[in-house]
Amino acid sequence: MALQNYQRYQKNLLLLVTFVVLSLLTTNANAFIFSFKVSQLSVLKAKESDEEASSVFVPSPFLNRRSVTSAIISATLTGNIFLPKPAVAKCTDIESCREIGERKVEKDMKENPTTVLNSGVRYKVLRPGTGDNTVQAGSSVDLVYSISEGGGAYMYSKGFGYEKIDIGGKLQSDLGLDSLRVVVGRKNVPFGIEQALVGMKRGEKRRIELPPSVGFETSNWQPEPTTRRGKASITGYQRILTGFGSQPPFPAVTIWDIEVLSTRN
Repeated sequence: MALQNYQRYQKNLLLLVTFVVLSLLTTNANAFIFSFKVSQLSVLKAKESDEEASSVFVPSPFLNRRSVTSAIISATLTGNIFLPKPAVAKCTDIESCREIGERKVEKDMKENPTTVLNSGVRYKVLRPGTGDNTVQAGSSVDLVYSISEGGGAYMYSKGFGYEKIDIGGKLQSDLGLDSLRVVVGRKNVPFGIEQALVGMKRGEKRRIELPPSVGFETSNWQPEPTTRRGKASITGYQRILTGFGSQPPFPAVTIWDIEVLSTRN
């Protein structure tokens, strides 16, 4: 009889704990986990006289009854569990989520459309610029850039904070410390990039999709990378364009993020 009562107690306790945990997970699991850990630390403190002070707590099968119950009761009574307002779901199924996503894309396309040039260059304004001066043919432009493959893999950059430069014998992020000066028309950058620069203002940032027909070959592969990784990326990109082994040539695009720091006409 006692065994049956104990088994019934275990079952009811497990159901209670499961219900409480699931309820907390639907609001803020992190808050419960934090409170649970605080309670467990209290239990461990009481056992420090019998254990090494440097012992590391490892969850065990014996933690799921009295300790869990104590943690829940303690956290509830002391107010350690903060229950925020339930988050309002923006979509409840795949179809509604897809519809919301499509509406956002459509809104963005209307407010900030992608510009397509005759050369096949495509660009999108990520951040508008300021001032009256705009980049024109012959303009001297100071800019920072980051280049990635069409699939998103990083290649190399300058002034975006992704690379390190030597400042006084110490390597530091190049964010705000390095830039590239370009004269539009002198092939300091690919022809397609020169086209996409036209009209940009100081502080403006654009993301440019550059097809190989107006890409690196039009600027003699300028700007060149300075890092080992960047050089390897360019070599790999060249192999994609020309083909290698059993792989035929493929006209892979590159993606450029460019920010204009200043322009002089």
